[in-house]
Parts: sequence; C-alpha cells; structure tokens
Amino acid sequence: MKKTWMIAGVAGVMILGGAFGVSAVSNDGQWSDKNVKVSQKQAEDTAVKEVEGLEITKVEKDVDDGVQKYEVKGMTKDGQEMDVDIHAESGEVLEVDREDSDSDSDQVSAADLKVDQATAEKTAEQETGGTITESEVDDGHFEFELVDDTHEYDVTVDGQTGEVIEYEKEKK
Repeated sequence: MKKTWMIAGVAGVMILGGAFGVSAVSNDGQWSDKNVKVSQKQAEDTAVKEVEGLEITKVEKDVDDGVQKYEVKGMTKDGQEMDVDIHAESGEVLEVDREDSDSDSDQVSAADLKVDQATAEKTAEQETGGTITESEVDDGHFEFELVDDTHEYDVTVDGQTGEVIEYEKEKK
C-alpha cells in the first residue's frame, strides 16, 4: 500500500514538473510587460532621434532570441522605408534597416555604373563612420560591410546615383 502511494506521489510530481516545464517553454518567445522598462512612446522617440525625419507608420512588439524589442517602422521624407529595433528593457537601438523602395537601377551591369568604387566607398564610410571590411558590385549596386567599435553595418550604394539605398546597423 505504501508502495502504491509512493508511486502515485512520484508520478504526480513528474506530471506537475512536466506541466511547469511546458509552461516555461511556451512563454519563451512571447512578449511580456513584466521586464519592459521602456514604453512604446519612448521607443518611438528613440527611433525618431536615430533616424532624422522618420515618420512612424507602425510599431510592433517582438521577441527575438529571447530579447524583447520594439520594431518601429516608418518612412523618411526622401521615401526610404526604415525599420528601427529598440531594446524594450534598456531603450538601446539594436538595429537600423533602411531600404529605398524607389530604386530604378536594379538591373544595371558593372560597365554601366556612373559612380566609381572610390566614391561609393567614401559614401558608405561617411554614412556609418565605420571601416569597410568587404565590398562587391551586384546588379548595379555597391554592397559594403563595415564595422566600428560597437556596430556592424551593411550598406548598399546605388551605382547610378551614388545614394545609399539600403542601410543596416547591428550591434556586435
């Protein structure tokens, strides 16, 4: 009889332990206001400070690799779509993505480029303040990877206009 109660007790503990384990796992990846120290308004203000002239169109709450963040989406006055990720606990800018939706030079060959490599490199370095680690020409665009002390950047410069058409900033 004692053996039966002991087996039932052990089984009950295992079932409860499993239920708590599943509960802990199922909450992983879901937004929780418990640890959030930055309001949505503060995240929006940070994004506007990070990207001059940003007009916010949407703010999403997201969890990426266990990190809660606000994804602030918007448009600049010159028509570039922007995504700015703000850490929900610290308020730190985690990533900035920029893509020009009006680019007309998608299928330009390297021979048809109006901007030379040196000019495109200078533009990318001025945009980020970083140092170029990799570069290539693809579909009429110069694509650069740059780094500084705290961030990594991916920058695409239009080979026809010399303008930055894509910009991504990510914390190391």
